[in-house]
Amino acid sequence: MIRALIFDCFGVFYPDPVFAYMQDPLTPPEKADALHALDEQAVRGKLSKKEFIQKAALLLNKPEDDIERQLFQRHSTNKQLVDFVKQARNTYKTALLSNVGRDIMDGFFTSDELRELFDEVILSGNEKFAKPDPEFFILACKRLGVMPEETILIDDVATYCEAAKSLGMQAICYQSFDQFSNEIHFLLQ
Repeated sequence: MIRALIFDCFGVFYPDPVFAYMQDPLTPPEKADALHALDEQAVRGKLSKKEFIQKAALLLNKPEDDIERQLFQRHSTNKQLVDFVKQARNTYKTALLSNVGRDIMDGFFTSDELRELFDEVILSGNEKFAKPDPEFFILACKRLGVMPEETILIDDVATYCEAAKSLGMQAICYQSFDQFSNEIHFLLQ
């Protein structure tokens, strides 16, 4: 029986602005690689948001305000998914499990929104490990008080979904709200 739903943030609730910049054909490959390296440091808690912005501004030759606006402020929220989580929380425990720096989420969710949507918010930058590390998924289950087989992970990265499945969790590789809605209703029957 499913007792908990664990959601990724970027690529699910919000487009991933760092990934979008890296994938832009106008971005020189060496800058995309360097930005990815900065992102990996932030994800592992080795760079603060401020440090990331400073380094990215230098790398991309843009003002820090532009970097913060482009990469760390919400642009379009997946409203259908937010509404789904609000309803699902009446029946299931919910968590946000995201590979993100410890102080980066504040540009996307307010504290009130996080409390309204999730029982637990688990950020890789606070924990010093990240998806697909098995410990990260196990930590989410422990904090929710559920077993892996009682959870569904919703993530847009197939390798993260496969890692969760290897622990006994079910997983939905998020592509669109309609696809998610069909799969989650099937799994929750």
